[in-house]
Amino acid sequence: MAVLPLFAGTKIIHRWVLTDQPMPKLGKILVIAVVENYLIRQHFEDEMEKLLAKSNVEGVKSHMVLPPRNELMEGELKQRIKESDLDAVLVIRPKAMRRETKVVTGTFYMPPPGYYNFWPYWNSTYRQFSTTNSYMEEHTIVSAEFNLYNTKDEKLLWSGETDTVYSKDFGKLSKEYANALVRQLKKDKVIGKK
Repeated sequence: MAVLPLFAGTKIIHRWVLTDQPMPKLGKILVIAVVENYLIRQHFEDEMEKLLAKSNVEGVKSHMVLPPRNELMEGELKQRIKESDLDAVLVIRPKAMRRETKVVTGTFYMPPPGYYNFWPYWNSTYRQFSTTNSYMEEHTIVSAEFNLYNTKDEKLLWSGETDTVYSKDFGKLSKEYANALVRQLKKDKVIGKK
């Protein structure tokens, strides 16, 4: 029996994909990670750029082309996107954080010596408490949403929510999250076709 963490990395909890019309060909996507921590934003957007390139999509990192959010007016952002040659904008933002605790049991179980015969076991059931090699594991889970918009008509193309086990290793965290999103973009045939 293997011991697994609460869940590893990032899970896409639910998603929606445009289905009532053909998915436009996306060759250039602006990736905007709306997070307070600039390092997380940079790591994530850099990783998205690399992974999108493998699917023949140019990923544009917002931290390279846009000022910090508090220095950018909505009208200015709209104008920049309208004047660009972008096909879509992918916005990722955290929504909530929660703590989850799980009891993790050992990988190997062997009954205590008195358990191998019924009567010694029966006599001990009321006298002692048998411990196992289990422990508590606590994780911080970050819930985030992602939305991909067509820049031509501003319509939503792809949307969903994720749960991610938070890690202080921003590089690892960013890679896991970006991999989950790009894998799902391909699976949903939003990118990587023809």
